[in-house]
Amino acid sequence: MATEKKPMTIGMVILLIGSIFALVYSVVAFLSPAIFVTKSFSGATGQAWPDFVSSSPDIANYILGLERTLAGFAFAVVIAVFFVLFTAFKRQEQWAWYCILVVCLLAWLNNLVGSAIAGKSSLSLILTLIGIGLFILGIVLSAKDFFGKKKA
Repeated sequence: MATEKKPMTIGMVILLIGSIFALVYSVVAFLSPAIFVTKSFSGATGQAWPDFVSSSPDIANYILGLERTLAGFAFAVVIAVFFVLFTAFKRQEQWAWYCILVVCLLAWLNNLVGSAIAGKSSLSLILTLIGIGLFILGIVLSAKDFFGKKKA
């Protein structure tokens, strides 16, 4: 059974751009977690991050480690999304559309809710909203490729 090679659709290209964006976001968060922790920590505790680091270095390292762990999980999700995008999604298998929908929705909403609860910086919120926007645009535009035409 030969599979028909299908071109990348505009929705898939936008999802790919969003996935690359998420990949860069997760790598930066892994390599430099303090970028995302500094302002949120100060906003949540009222204490400056550098003061906390000097007074409690072990706990500060633990917090940075948690941020790195979350970034590592995000990286793993993005790699899985790439595999689905370049295989079943490109072949327009319906399960792949649902998979991307659920996985990306859970990942981005988790980040949004976590940012809101932790009082993360406006940078984190802006990056999250960009990611959500790319995801929504890509998934909506690709829906017609999966569900808009009857298959023979």
